Amino acid sequence: FCVKAFKKGTEEKFFINLCQTDGIPPPRDITEDELIRILNDGEPNAFRIPMSITQPRPALDKSNQGCQVCDIAINTKFYAKIESGGLLREFLISVLFDGVENKYNVALDESNFRILKNKKFIDKLIPHNIQNRDVRQVIESYPHQSDADRALLTELDNPRPLMAGAKPKKPLIEEIGADAGTVKTVKNETNSSRTVAPVSVVNAKQQQSDNTTTAPYVPDPTKVAISQAAMKKPESKLEITLDVGEDRILLEARKKGYLLDVFVDYRIDESKVEAHFDTTTKILQVSMPVLAA
Repeated sequence: FCVKAFKKGTEEKFFINLCQTDGIPPPRDITEDELIRILNDGEPNAFRIPMSITQPRPALDKSNQGCQVCDIAINTKFYAKIESGGLLREFLISVLFDGVENKYNVALDESNFRILKNKKFIDKLIPHNIQNRDVRQVIESYPHQSDADRALLTELDNPRPLMAGAKPKKPLIEEIGADAGTVKTVKNETNSSRTVAPVSVVNAKQQQSDNTTTAPYVPDPTKVAISQAAMKKPESKLEITLDVGEDRILLEARKKGYLLDVFVDYRIDESKVEAHFDTTTKILQVSMPVLAA
C-alpha cells in the first residue's frame, strides 16, 4: 500500500510505497498484547522490523504537483500480517517515519497522514539492494533466535553447493520458442512469487503463405482483462520477458529500452494467463483471467 504524509511544519507531500519481498527476514512473531507490553515498558526498540529504504526522489502527484516519494520493503509474510490494519500496522507506520528521518533526515508529521485507498504506489518502484551481510546483521540482533533463524545464519555462512548430477531449479520465467519443444530461459529470480506467462507467437505472413484464413485471437472480455503493447523495436520474441503476478504486470525488453512495471486494482489468476505476440504487427496481447476486483 501507499502512505501519503507531509513533512513536518510544511505542506510538502511525501509518499511511502510499502513493498514486500522474501529477501528481507521477518521480525520476530509477536501478538498485539506483547507489543502493548513492550510499548508500555518504554522500550519500543525491543521489537525491530527489518526493512530496506530507498533514497527519496522527486515525483508528481495526481494533481501534477511536485512531491517526494521513497520505497520501503518489508518481509512478505509480515506484510500480509499487517495489511488489514490493527496495532501492528500503526506501529509499523511509526517505524517507517522514524526510518526515513534517521536515514535521510526527512521529518514527517505522524499526526497528518493517510493510506491511499485507490492507489498502491506513486511513481515507478525502483530495485532494492539487499545483501547477505545485511540479513545476517538483522538476525544476529534478535535477542531470542528461533531454529529457523539459526538455520538461515548457518546457510548464509555455508552456502550449499549444487550437488553433482542434481538438476537446477526450474527458471521462474521461460519463453516458448517458435519451434515446438524449444524453451529459452530468459530470467530467474529466486525471491519472486510471480509466475511466467508463456508467449505464443503468431506470424501473419506465414499464415497467408499457407493459403489459410485464421481469425485473430480474441479472448472472452467478460472473463479476462486484456492488455496490448505495441513493441516496434524487438525483432525477436527472445528479446521480450513477461512476468505476471496476482496484482502486478512486468514487461521487459531492456536491450530495446522497454520496461513496464505496474500494479492493477484486481486479482489475476496467474495460472491461466495467456500472451500472444504477433511478429508482423509487433503487438503483444496479454489476457488475464480476473479472480476479483
